[in-house]
Amino acid sequence: MVLSGVKAKLLVVDNEQDQLVAMVSLLRSAGYEVLEAINGAEALDQVRENHPDLIILDKVLPDKDGLELGKEIKSEEELQDTLVILLSQLKISPENRSKWLEEGVDGCLTKPISKGELLAIVESMLRLKESESKYKSIFENTGTATIIVGEDKTISLANSEFEQLSGYSKEEIEGRKKWTEFVPEENLDKMMKYHDLRRNNPDSAPRNYEIKFKDKNKHLKDIFITVGMIYGTDKSVVSLLDITERKKTEKALSRELKINSDLAILSSKLLESTPIEDISDLVLKYAQSFTRSEFGFVGYIDPETGFLISPTMTRNIWTECHVKDKSVIFEKFGGLWGWVLNNKQPILTNQPNDDPRSTGTPTGHIAIETFLAVPAIVNEDLVGLISLANSNEYNENDLEIVKRLSDLYAIAITRKHSDDALRKNEEKYRNIVEKFLKLHNEILIEIIRKDEL
Repeated sequence: MVLSGVKAKLLVVDNEQDQLVAMVSLLRSAGYEVLEAINGAEALDQVRENHPDLIILDKVLPDKDGLELGKEIKSEEELQDTLVILLSQLKISPENRSKWLEEGVDGCLTKPISKGELLAIVESMLRLKESESKYKSIFENTGTATIIVGEDKTISLANSEFEQLSGYSKEEIEGRKKWTEFVPEENLDKMMKYHDLRRNNPDSAPRNYEIKFKDKNKHLKDIFITVGMIYGTDKSVVSLLDITERKKTEKALSRELKINSDLAILSSKLLESTPIEDISDLVLKYAQSFTRSEFGFVGYIDPETGFLISPTMTRNIWTECHVKDKSVIFEKFGGLWGWVLNNKQPILTNQPNDDPRSTGTPTGHIAIETFLAVPAIVNEDLVGLISLANSNEYNENDLEIVKRLSDLYAIAITRKHSDDALRKNEEKYRNIVEKFLKLHNEILIEIIRKDEL
């Protein structure tokens, strides 16, 4: 017998010399490499040193019970895959056979054994071991997290990728955990429905779908799952591909497209010479949407007075802070947003109450839980502000997006100042022309009067 191109190594353990010699001779003539031992101690040394593929073990040994020796061998991690055939002098009852198999023995035979029976069982068990070895190798090296699930939802087998995905060891998973323990509540009904459908009619449940997966640390991951039934059993093989990063990337790309689209709309409004009040409304709307902010306001600096004029605030600020008019003028700059204006630097803080730059929240105003503000600057000159509050949590991406908005808002403010200056100049020149024409007419009238005299 050749196992995967290498002769299988056997160990025969029997204290009856005649039977030991007969079995060793038979097995060697069949092409096996055969070791021998006459007691438990010698057998254990042989197993630990030579790692045989299969042991033929007499239950009755002079120094140790064969069954106990088999259990001891199976208990050692390096030897647990060794096949053990237990030989009994007495007829083996169905109860004892079941018990011995449950305790780790791989096969049971009653003495005397015919040559044909011995060779047949040895060859069949070695072939089974070879098949299991190939199966486990394929299972272990699928490249994705893979598990075997029984009808009762218990995971009977898990590979190392599933260990990494779940955060649990194989010992914690196999035979101990049900797959339902890894599925959050929102996906559980669908998964259990598919589980039952698949066992009644494999084609009635989808093979591929996406779910959320809950690992040992309660972190949720996006998973693409593939499920198939193992032919002739009630078990299914489940492959799980972690697509969390891909989903994050898709979400980020979708968000970036939305941001670019909205910024393009805002840019077109600038080209259309839209009033600063409308631009401010749009900037605030986008800033809140991009950063998921509950509150916010934007404003521009009056170049003559240096005051901050806010054409708009979120309606909940009007209500909760008792702001009567939509357009508000701030003569003094206070709190965190005042620090932003005074220092021409942005602020991002998710703990504003602990920020040394904060002066606290005045009585009657909304509670600030998180805060983000960016100054609008042109050529190092402060021209405006975007101020936001009470997102779940601000991050650097939020800050970068608001900076992009502040650049556009700065352009809108600069254009407004230019338009205001142009209108003032037009009015000034119009007044000069009107005064000149009036004076000119007065002089003509005076000349005409003198001529008439």
